Amino acid sequence: MIFGADYYPEQWTPKDWEEDIRIMKDMGLTRVRLAEFSWALVEPKEGKFDFSFWKKMLDLFHKHKMDVILGTPTATFPPWLAKKYPDVLQVRDGVLRNIGTRRQACFSSPNYRKAVVRVVTKMAQTLGNHPAVIGWQIDNEIGHEGSDIDHSETSLKAFRLWLKSKYKTIQNLNDTWGNIFWGVIFNDWNEVPLPGPHVSAGFNPSMIQDFYRFHSDTIVDFVKLQSDIVRKFSPNRKLTTNLYPSPFLPVIDMSELFTNLDYVSWDNYPTWGDQEEPFPHPFISAMHQYNRGLKDLPFTVMEQISGFQGHDTLGYLPAPGQIQLWMKQAIVQGAEQIVFFRYRTARFGQEQLCYGILDHDKSLTDRYLELQKGISEILPEAKDFASEHFPADVAVLHDIENARNFKHQPTSSGLKHSPVSFAQVGYDIEMATWFAGLNILNVNTHFLPISKADFSKYKVLVLPLYAMVDNSIIKKLEQFVREGGVLVLGYRSGLKDKNSWMLDSQVPGPFSEMAGVKVRKFEAVGNRNVKFRFRLLPGTCSKICEILEPTTAKVWARYSDNKKFYKGKPVITCNRFGKGSVVYVGASLSPISFMLLYRRTLKMAGIPFTFYGPTVERSFRKGKSKDYEIFINHSGKKALAGFKLLKPYEVRILPKAKK
Repeated sequence: MIFGADYYPEQWTPKDWEEDIRIMKDMGLTRVRLAEFSWALVEPKEGKFDFSFWKKMLDLFHKHKMDVILGTPTATFPPWLAKKYPDVLQVRDGVLRNIGTRRQACFSSPNYRKAVVRVVTKMAQTLGNHPAVIGWQIDNEIGHEGSDIDHSETSLKAFRLWLKSKYKTIQNLNDTWGNIFWGVIFNDWNEVPLPGPHVSAGFNPSMIQDFYRFHSDTIVDFVKLQSDIVRKFSPNRKLTTNLYPSPFLPVIDMSELFTNLDYVSWDNYPTWGDQEEPFPHPFISAMHQYNRGLKDLPFTVMEQISGFQGHDTLGYLPAPGQIQLWMKQAIVQGAEQIVFFRYRTARFGQEQLCYGILDHDKSLTDRYLELQKGISEILPEAKDFASEHFPADVAVLHDIENARNFKHQPTSSGLKHSPVSFAQVGYDIEMATWFAGLNILNVNTHFLPISKADFSKYKVLVLPLYAMVDNSIIKKLEQFVREGGVLVLGYRSGLKDKNSWMLDSQVPGPFSEMAGVKVRKFEAVGNRNVKFRFRLLPGTCSKICEILEPTTAKVWARYSDNKKFYKGKPVITCNRFGKGSVVYVGASLSPISFMLLYRRTLKMAGIPFTFYGPTVERSFRKGKSKDYEIFINHSGKKALAGFKLLKPYEVRILPKAKK
């Protein structure tokens, strides 16, 4: 178990460095991340390199027995690069991402890629074999702030080449997209536009889906380009890149991106900017499990909140004890390395309001003392279980193709949510909501990419929003259920093929026999609540309300809303199939209603669960020498967990003999 900090010695003076290292080591930190924004420092002019600063810093950290993760400095680039090669700049929704911001690179630009190869090669050759360097971070928060989509002319040219490589002939592209619709039939590759900003009716869904795939492939290749260089010149160091919250919203296939890297990292900010309160704890756990599940291995938090954060505005101030709780929650959910952002708060630049472990001065803060204490408290047990597998009998499955599909065609306004202009995170929120019902029942749950998951490891699989289907996945799910598994299937399942064409069958399409139900009518109700009844217990749902017609399935719940003509019609069913069962959920349930659904489902699968109230989270971990039952009180008030009284923001770890 490793603790470290993100450190920017280039932003401080030589008289600070030794003292900074001492303060970090006194806190319990043994590792730093360096250099991820240093391109202009190491290549002040084209082809003129100077790594003397970082050589000096690596020597200093090695002298003090601290390890270093080096960041490749490609998330921002020097002004001279854009001045000489304007095509390196990205365009998003008609706005040029200019020098002075960040994440402004056009990943399709040959000039940008050449410059990246040059600087990363020189950096790896010069610094990569220093004994202080134990690993690398490729780029920084790749795809963040809407940089996963580029509407530049350079991107358009690359998109056309990607399409030509995929479809071979323009007629094949026309047929696959269904361009006969509205008569948008292309005769030449150079007629294909970018699906960018528009006045009214949008672009073909099949075209948009391919546009997203193109950007994903481009960025995955960009990361591989760098990782191949680093592995060549800095061998035997582990490679990662850091994802950002919410990590499921990009169009990038992150599970594919990490096939070229050794472990997953992400940046954990439970509160940001002017939020009035932190994200609910089940949502934070969902994000941890998403990142853990990308490689199904322990992960790193490369930027763990250590103060309160924002660029222009600030809001919620974490209460005493809450920052150490978020650190411990990350470890409980599968992190084996915590790197705090940041050691000391910047005095200048765009992140003056991103408060770190220390403020703008060097006096020890309450945060420093709280995290120092938290590290010493959890370290003995974390050393035993942090690097071990996170056990679970239940998995929630997500799918990048459907994430993209619901990004541009959410169907219901309830599945649209744009906290910022460049992000549509309705899919994210819905997936996290399906996860939350299991988390609140304190059932260890994985969150996995459907394309990489081994279904045989689980008793229950939960699959929401699987509208766009892959026939090979359908066969695997059918085998899973036939052999005794329980599949919880969400609304609008089995709707489309991979080309974004609607299937010529009734929903849930290829799931119909398994689920024992068909759907011929549905209503998009936005965020309005619709009543239903689960046996004798009332529930509410929203977003989409399907009117289920059971063929062989038994009814578990019916609509009970007097305002709806479909009152009395089924909304949840369960069908026996082979040795297993398929539970079909025809609407988006409220959190309490999800609890009712999962209670019955978990009982059917023989999986124990316990509800300790809305603020208590319980997890189970297996260590090398012991097992652990862990309770987290996410409230600022005392809370009961059975007969255990938990203090405000307490994390209580109870060792148990190994079974």
